[in-house]
Amino acid sequence: MSRTTFRNTVLGIGATAAALALGYFGVQYFGKNNMFTIAAAVGGAGAISYVLQKPSQPEAPTTPIKTQRRRNKS
Repeated sequence: MSRTTFRNTVLGIGATAAALALGYFGVQYFGKNNMFTIAAAVGGAGAISYVLQKPSQPEAPTTPIKTQRRRNKS
């Protein structure tokens, strides 16, 4: 396993644990229904920003494919 893969795995596990802890303590503090409302608002904002974002690089123009000529066997 390369160093980058290991680092990303550890960061992913840490982010997941942090999200679970935040959700647990958020429910304790705000209540279940308020946390559902917050989650729906954040999810909706993420979906809207995903749909509305502009592509960072335009699509490359398609180039015609060159065909090879067949050689005559003489």
